[in-house]
Amino acid sequence: MRKRMLLLSVFLLLTACSFNPSSQNTIIDWVDFVKWNDTTYGAKYEMNELEKDWETAGEVGEVQYMLDGHADAYHQSKNGDATYLSKGTKLFAMKGYDPAFRIIADGKVYEVTESDTAETVGDFLDIKGKVQRVILQSEQDLSFIGEFSDEHAERLIAELLIMPYEPDKRATEGERVFFGIELVDGTMTRSLYWPETGYVNYGGMASEEMKEIFEAEMGEYGY
Repeated sequence: MRKRMLLLSVFLLLTACSFNPSSQNTIIDWVDFVKWNDTTYGAKYEMNELEKDWETAGEVGEVQYMLDGHADAYHQSKNGDATYLSKGTKLFAMKGYDPAFRIIADGKVYEVTESDTAETVGDFLDIKGKVQRVILQSEQDLSFIGEFSDEHAERLIAELLIMPYEPDKRATEGERVFFGIELVDGTMTRSLYWPETGYVNYGGMASEEMKEIFEAEMGEYGY
């Protein structure tokens, strides 16, 4: 009996080893991003689906390494990395915006998702003086629910831009509130707010004034 148990243990060990997947055969579902100047940018799918020729404002860098087909799941991203952009792809500033906020590569718009150096959200969210309106959106399909009053929109943006950038405080428990900031050029930057924790997905904790504004607008539209 002891011999049979030993053989069984060896068999299970060999079986486990034979089915251990190699990192070379692992299929990785990458997010479309590029990292440059200590900033990570994600592809703006809704803007890129328009297939518009976005105006550029000077070269800011170039891709040095394409992750797709080359990197494994343990790769630590660094400046010059991109998931689907080939090595040598030029990175451009987008006309009308600080490259800390948006850049263009291969004809596509990329918007900041994370900064390694920002101290406030306003350090990268280049929307001051460019906001048309702020809206609430459906969690199901991002359809329009309601528009913030002009006063609330102005106060919210002012508070958002001075909000300390503290992504390490990310707290996403409870219901989510989807909101969009429509800009004067017709494009939009979107984010999330968690009322239970006060966290805003741009990377910080909402001030008391911001919380009051969200509460008032959510109440207005039964969000």
